[in-house]
Amino acid sequence: MSTKPSQKIGYREATALGVGGIVGAGIFVLSGTASGLAGPAVVLAFGIAFGASLILSLCYAELSSMHDDSGGPYAYAKRHLPPSVATVVGWSNWGAWMCASSYVGIGVGSYLHLLVPALSQPVASALVIAVFTGLNLLGIRFSGTVQFVALILTVIVLLSFIAVGAAHVDTANYTPFMPHGMSGVMQAALIGFLALTGWDAIVVSAEEIERPRRTIPLSVLTSLGISFILYAGLLLIENGIIPWDELGASKTPVVDVSRAFFGSQGPFIVNCIVLIALLAAVNANLIVISRASMVLARDRLAPALLNRTVSSKQVPVIAIVCAGLAQTLMSIAGNLRFAVSATGFLYTLTFITSILALFRARRRGVLASFKVPFYPLTPALALLLCLVFITSAGVAGVVTGVGWIAVALCYTRWRRRRELDEQMCLLGPEPGPGPAAPTDVLSRSAGEEKSV
Repeated sequence: MSTKPSQKIGYREATALGVGGIVGAGIFVLSGTASGLAGPAVVLAFGIAFGASLILSLCYAELSSMHDDSGGPYAYAKRHLPPSVATVVGWSNWGAWMCASSYVGIGVGSYLHLLVPALSQPVASALVIAVFTGLNLLGIRFSGTVQFVALILTVIVLLSFIAVGAAHVDTANYTPFMPHGMSGVMQAALIGFLALTGWDAIVVSAEEIERPRRTIPLSVLTSLGISFILYAGLLLIENGIIPWDELGASKTPVVDVSRAFFGSQGPFIVNCIVLIALLAAVNANLIVISRASMVLARDRLAPALLNRTVSSKQVPVIAIVCAGLAQTLMSIAGNLRFAVSATGFLYTLTFITSILALFRARRRGVLASFKVPFYPLTPALALLLCLVFITSAGVAGVVTGVGWIAVALCYTRWRRRRELDEQMCLLGPEPGPGPAAPTDVLSRSAGEEKSV
C-alpha cells in the first residue's frame, strides 16, 4: 500500500526543477541549428517561441491552480476529458520525457567524455544517471536541494559567459539580420519552442510541492522567464562572434564561440558550464519520468510495481530505479534526430489535450485561484500554435508517437481483461447448464409411473 509523499519542496526548488527541464541540450546544441535557419534573427525566432511557451504556460498555470495532484497533463485529462483520452495523454507525457532523456543523457555523457577521455560516452552517461538515481532515492527534498544548487551554478556561469563574450561581439556579424526571410525565422521558432519546453516538469510533480495551487503558477512563469533570458543572451553572443552560417554548420556552437575569447582553454571552460546544466537536466528528467509512471500505475494504467514505495520517506523507489534504467538505455542506444522528433510529437500532443481540458473546466465552472488573461483568446491562440508545431515532428516523430500510444492502448486493454478474469474467478463458477434438470424430471416421472 502506498501513501502520498511526506516530503515536499517549495517555490525555489520547484523553479529549479523547471529551469533544469528547460536549460539542457537545447541551449548548447540546438542554438547552432536555429542560427543556421534564421541567422542573427534567431533571437526574434526564440522570442516568438517564448511567446508561444508563455501563452501555453498560462493555460497550465490555471489548470494547476484548480488541482493539486501529480501527473500534469494526465491529471487534467483524467478530470475533464474521456478516460481513453486520459490514457493516451498519460502515456504520451511519460514517453515524451523518456525520449527527451535520450538527448540529455547523450549530451551529459559526451561532455563528460571530453573532460575525462578515459570514460566513453555510454559509460559516462550511465555513471551520471546512476549517481542521480541514487540521489533521488534519498527523497524529493534532497534531490530538490541538489537541483537548486545546480540552478544557481548554471545561472552564474552562463551570465558570466555572456558578460565576458559581450566584449568580443562584432556587430558586423548581425548583417544580414534575416538571411532566409520570415520562413527561416519560423522554422527556427519551432526549434526554439521545443528547446523552451520542460517547465511542465513542475506540474507533473504537483503532489510533492508545497501549496501547489499557488507555488506551481509562480514557479512555471519564473522558470520560463529565467530560461529565456539565458537563451536570448547566449544567442546574441554566439551570432555576434561567429557568422550565422558557421554556427549553422557547428555541432558544438558554444564551444566554438568560447575559443574566440577564452583561447585554448575555452572548450574546457564551456564543458564545465554545459556539464553543470546537463546534470540538472538529468535530475529533472529522472524526477518527472518516475512521477509520471507512478501516477499511471496508481490508476492501474501501468505496471503496479511502479507505484510501490519501500522506504520510510515514501519514495517511489521502483519507479525511480526504472526511470534510471530507461534513461540509461535511451542514452546508450538512442538517436538524437529520432529522439527530438518523437519528443516533439508526444509533447505537443499533451499540450493540445491540456488546452482542451482547460476549455472543458471553464465550461464546468471549476474554481481556479489563477485565471488565464484574455480568455478564450489566449488558449485558442495556444491551441493554434500547438497545431502548427506538431506538424514539425515529421514522419519519424508521428510514427514513433502513434506506435507508443498503440502500446498504451494494448496494455490497458490487456489489463482490463485480466481484471475481469480475476473478478470472475473470485465469484466462482456459474451454475451448470440446464440438462441436469430434465434428467431429474424424467426420473421423477418414472418413479411416479411405478407408484401408480
